[in-house]
Amino acid sequence: MTRAGGPAAKSPTLLIRDALIVPCDAGGSAPFFGWVAVTGKRISAVGAGMPPHERAARIIDADGCALLPGFVNTHAHSHSSLTRGSAEGLALSDWIGTIEREQARLTDDDAYIAALATYGEMLLAGTTTVVDMCLRPGPAMRAAREIGIRCVVAPYVLDGRSFAPTLADVERLLVAHVPGDGRVALWIGLHDLESCTDETLRDGATLARTFRTGLHLHCAETRHNVERTRGRTGASPIAHLEALGALGPQTLLAHCVWTDADDIALLRARGTSVAHCPHANLKLGSGIAPVVEMLRAGVNVTLGTDGAKANNRLDPFDVMKFASLLQKGVHRDPALMSPQEVLTMATRAGANALRVDAGEIRIGLLADLTLVDLRRFHLHPATPATVATNLVHAARGSDVHSVVVGGEVVVESGRLATLDEAATLTAMRGAAARLMAAGASAHSA
Repeated sequence: MTRAGGPAAKSPTLLIRDALIVPCDAGGSAPFFGWVAVTGKRISAVGAGMPPHERAARIIDADGCALLPGFVNTHAHSHSSLTRGSAEGLALSDWIGTIEREQARLTDDDAYIAALATYGEMLLAGTTTVVDMCLRPGPAMRAAREIGIRCVVAPYVLDGRSFAPTLADVERLLVAHVPGDGRVALWIGLHDLESCTDETLRDGATLARTFRTGLHLHCAETRHNVERTRGRTGASPIAHLEALGALGPQTLLAHCVWTDADDIALLRARGTSVAHCPHANLKLGSGIAPVVEMLRAGVNVTLGTDGAKANNRLDPFDVMKFASLLQKGVHRDPALMSPQEVLTMATRAGANALRVDAGEIRIGLLADLTLVDLRRFHLHPATPATVATNLVHAARGSDVHSVVVGGEVVVESGRLATLDEAATLTAMRGAAARLMAAGASAHSA
């Protein structure tokens, strides 16, 4: 990191000055007042104090704002935003039945509008990268490119469901996929161990290795699911994934609520990452994941919102606070889950899981950045000593001022630069009304 007196890159395309910088880097650098220069897609210089010169194509005066790496949301379902607020109070098995009736009626147009709305909500709250475990990858990838979010699309396979893609469908997508600027990636998605056959799970893992891409699935979300897998295979879900060749650094498992010490040791040994979604786990009555135990063992634990139907809010600040306080209460230890550790889970850990060259404010990394307006009563005092804890425990997505993805400003002064919000909301209301009416009609029948 360049500090005071260090030169900025010549002719940066973007200069963010006078910010309270929260680096979230591996070295544990403390927050400081300074500036960041961006050239093209990447951070070209970082310094304390005022920049040595101000030649830049664009300058953002961040006075009164914290600058931190963009948040990485490692588990979401964009299509579920259309029916947020329905199917409340149901256990996971009944809840899945409801959403499958809705998913069977989802069109490409619905999926596109849902993705735009989901990604727009996330960007406005400071998320720069998302893993979208979706049903219709084409519309999702189109929406991601248009709105400017960094997106890992994982179209999930669900055996025996006509509305879900097959593994052969996903393979064809991988063959045809053109990475472009690298902002939109395509992964293998498998729903879980009990809705996909062992053959599908094994073949999905092989396909991920063949195409050198990632593998994403739900795992050990409920005690019932774990008992079903143990009854069928004699092993825990994580041990069974190991036997199928599905664990490794390329794998990201959502939830992992019902895991024991042997499972955690296996996750650590294989370098497999976990997407922790505390809101969904509690709302659906699934339980509380052993996050502290995973972190102590060296597992790369990241944070996800899950879909809007399982959470209702796609706000990374909300997830950070919830994740932190939940573990403090469970373990009766206020020292656990420090603000710095939680910020790392929401940024650098997520980027590492997805192999995205971001997640820190450091020279050479992608300029995926979030500016949070600290000029709020609930965020003061705004000092290097207090900023981390106030971001985790007091900030909200509505406090986000601007968002940069790959050097491009996609949110400015709390407004999306790449989306007509009013038109999208209108389209979203129409699609939501039709899907919810169809789902209610099917349920009553």
